[in-house]
Amino acid sequence: MEAQVTNRTPLTSDPLSAGFLPLLRGNMQQKFDQLAIESFGFSALTLMENAGRSAAFAIEREYGPMHGRKVVVCCGSGNNGGDGYVIARTLYNQGAFVYVVSLKPPSTPEAKQNWSFLRKLKELDKSDRLQFDDNPHKPLPPADLYIDALLGVGLNRPLQGDVVNLVDALNTTNPPVVALDLPSGLHADTGSPLGGAVRADLTITFSAYKPGLLFGQGPAYSGKIELMHIGLPLSAILNKTKSDINWISTDTAISSYLPTRDLQAHKYSAGMVLVIGGSPGLSGAPMLAARAAARVGAGYVACAVPESIQSILAATMTEIPAIRLAECPDGGIEPDDAMTALQPWLAKANALVIGPGLGRHPNTQRFVQAILQSCAMPVVVDADALSTAAQLLNTSNQERNWILTPHAGEFERMGSESGKLDRLDSARHWSSRWNCTLVLKGHPTIVCHGQEAAFVCGRGNPSLATAGTGDVLAGLCGGLLAQGCAAPTAAISACHIGGLTADQYSRKHHPGTMIAGDMIDSVVTALTSLRKK
Repeated sequence: MEAQVTNRTPLTSDPLSAGFLPLLRGNMQQKFDQLAIESFGFSALTLMENAGRSAAFAIEREYGPMHGRKVVVCCGSGNNGGDGYVIARTLYNQGAFVYVVSLKPPSTPEAKQNWSFLRKLKELDKSDRLQFDDNPHKPLPPADLYIDALLGVGLNRPLQGDVVNLVDALNTTNPPVVALDLPSGLHADTGSPLGGAVRADLTITFSAYKPGLLFGQGPAYSGKIELMHIGLPLSAILNKTKSDINWISTDTAISSYLPTRDLQAHKYSAGMVLVIGGSPGLSGAPMLAARAAARVGAGYVACAVPESIQSILAATMTEIPAIRLAECPDGGIEPDDAMTALQPWLAKANALVIGPGLGRHPNTQRFVQAILQSCAMPVVVDADALSTAAQLLNTSNQERNWILTPHAGEFERMGSESGKLDRLDSARHWSSRWNCTLVLKGHPTIVCHGQEAAFVCGRGNPSLATAGTGDVLAGLCGGLLAQGCAAPTAAISACHIGGLTADQYSRKHHPGTMIAGDMIDSVVTALTSLRKK
């Protein structure tokens, strides 16, 4: 009897319907807009109106009514500036005092049209609540709110000229700064400031998230992020461009992939996980992985460790058996004896987790190689087992039902040459080359499988920056694999569940107080909340 998985649909079959959010690079956002205009009959002016009005309403939702308050809107010459002109008109209509600073005259037809609307409005303005300034060198006037509508997603070169002065001026203001789509000067794909960038308190992004908001220095420059839909038919457009789209996990999406137990389930049918790890001085890592696998729903978890630390685990883990692995006189696990001892456990297990705290002794690494070469079940390869796995992966690209879980340093040691590409491209490239599922840990964590789209974890915060959380993640992956989840599904679900534990913990406690054991204990609350979605 197998564990019952609610949704066996592959992640990449229809992510939007499942509840994942699209993650669009800058050039893809531009293609989206163009497809909406050319294929579906939208007018560019309508899209600009929708963007500007939705942003204005988001501003009032965040900062309260703008009636009687002074707002400075800094506009560039392109469509980002055009969005700013729409916001200026909308907030003026809401009773705000609006001061519009134009970097350059508008250059696109839609921006010119909205600039014209504002000029006509000024002619009729008897309240003197609408002011213009075409001199970007003048100091910005005092205001209650500043809006950055200078540059959009197409920027790919360092800032220069008058825009530098305006960016610097915005960064020296005390009142809140709101950026449109992404802060001016921030690279839409990498999150790197191009010579400098606006540090926003709120970024209102349109249609879809951009990688630059989530990666690199993007979060430090973007502040709080609000996603606003402007009427684009996302599902229809995605059908034309799905191969170039990456995705962000959500509670709704992950909830539909969680395993459920059959009424007739028993401990083995609910999934068995074998965890192999530990070494002298590192007995905690395999315990964390094993406890996490059990907590996420695996019906039976066993933990195999070197004989020198077996008694520690046996005395500590009341629900999880500790298997003794023979050691060599010169250190490390004895490969032949250990393989013999594990055969009955390997025959029963549905998933294997190998690596937490295992150490890099040559004897141990020979044992790891023997396990990986002979194991046919799904495997989570973590920590000290990654270097041996890399040797196998870099000599053959046969498809393997593995989940690799490196952090940045381990990823580089695996031979990834990660510095030559941004994190998204690098994860997709090496997952394809290694032909397995890759979990590239970091903020945010990325999950890739072969040549398919990347999935970015939509949960998590710096609470996870503590020893042992990687071991917990490996255990979560193994527990979901044993219950019947496919490797990519298990990987992104485990990352999301782990991130959710951190988010829920941080709402009640100081984030710096979280330890790996808290993460395991919080899995109960995280899974319960996901079940309610």
